[in-house]
Amino acid sequence: MKKLAFLASLPLMLGAASAYAIPASYGTTTHDTTAWQELADAPNGDSYGVSWTTDGGASWGRNDLTVGQTVQFKFSVHKKNVGTHYADLMKAWIDWDQNGVFDASDEIAYGEHKLTDFEPVLGMWQAPTNPDFSFFSSEYTLTNADVGDFWLRSIVTCSHSITNMYGGTWNDQWKTEYTGSYEDRMTPTGHYYQGETEEWKISVHSVPEPTTFALLGLGLIGLVARKRAK
Repeated sequence: MKKLAFLASLPLMLGAASAYAIPASYGTTTHDTTAWQELADAPNGDSYGVSWTTDGGASWGRNDLTVGQTVQFKFSVHKKNVGTHYADLMKAWIDWDQNGVFDASDEIAYGEHKLTDFEPVLGMWQAPTNPDFSFFSSEYTLTNADVGDFWLRSIVTCSHSITNMYGGTWNDQWKTEYTGSYEDRMTPTGHYYQGETEEWKISVHSVPEPTTFALLGLGLIGLVARKRAK
């Protein structure tokens, strides 16, 4: 699991200090291997896969957010090997209501990368023809109600990791009982033996009142005047 970037304006960190760890109430997600899919923006040399934009996609980063901005999240996935499973799956949540859990109402993005739609030949330890792809959230315009810190969790995994969680066999991946319900079955906690999880703490700040700017301006003028007098 990749974690954590606590305040988006701070340097990215792996293996965070416990003082900054995601609260225990959110539960845990675990994996055994990233051999077939990981969260990473490989074409841009970024080992992290979660980023966001406030300028309509002109640029992507991990800056703190401000009321009035419209934000969209991107989840970049990199495949080192093709594999033989049905699909790669990605799902993400933000605890907008800050109730300490990720629930159904917190889902912000979901996507399926069906291997036969993108790879001419499936196979273990085979380099993918399409190793990099992304999924996107909707756009969210931030209001005063959004001021605060919010936890985000993003998971990428394979279809067999999910059928395995529910006691299914390898061949169950292609059965309609699963192909029509992967999104519902993919939960924010559990053991997905393939894949990776990223967790981010995102800060949304309020916009200072005009009077605050005015007082700040007067203070700066006073400092300048004092300096000149000296």
